[in-house]
Amino acid sequence: MNLAKVSEKAKKLASLFLKLRRAFETRLLRLNLRVRSIPYGKNLRGNNCKIQAWGRITLANNVQLWSYPDGEAYKTCLLTWQPTALIRIGNNCMLNGTVIHSRSRVVIGDNCMFGAGTVILDSDFHSTTINPDIRREQTQAVDCPVMIGNNVWIGRNVIILKGVTIGDNSIVAAGSVVTKNIPPNQVFGGNPARFIKKLNN
Repeated sequence: MNLAKVSEKAKKLASLFLKLRRAFETRLLRLNLRVRSIPYGKNLRGNNCKIQAWGRITLANNVQLWSYPDGEAYKTCLLTWQPTALIRIGNNCMLNGTVIHSRSRVVIGDNCMFGAGTVILDSDFHSTTINPDIRREQTQAVDCPVMIGNNVWIGRNVIILKGVTIGDNSIVAAGSVVTKNIPPNQVFGGNPARFIKKLNN
């Protein structure tokens, strides 16, 4: 028996199975979005994601929403918490195990990539008062939009907080906490995220 041939056949079968499974998972994701009347563009792909559409969610063309790996560790979640909230994701964006919570607005441009464990929050969700009863409520939470430009790369386990704008082409290093704006064409990293270097062609 030629073990090399057997191994090659096994690889082809595994690849075929993966393609079929991904196609099935994508169909389920699209059905999930249609049931919630969420518009999406051409060639949407993804798997087991959590969707909460109390507000508006829109997905452009070639968006990928992957829970990674298969939702066991990092599940992609798009969660709007108020009727006026908005999550908008541009063309050719890839979200891997990315969680977005919106009470205000989270707008993502085109060609962006998000590593597993990324969390984006456009609100404090609770008041900073020392009164424990008020702190438990969300009525006095401070909301402020998050704006992410085009061709932005967000590394693994990054947290992006309310009011942040990230400029085109910038990169945020893994494990960073972004509390302030990041200009275009720059690398930021750390907690809180700070300037590391400029990016050139």
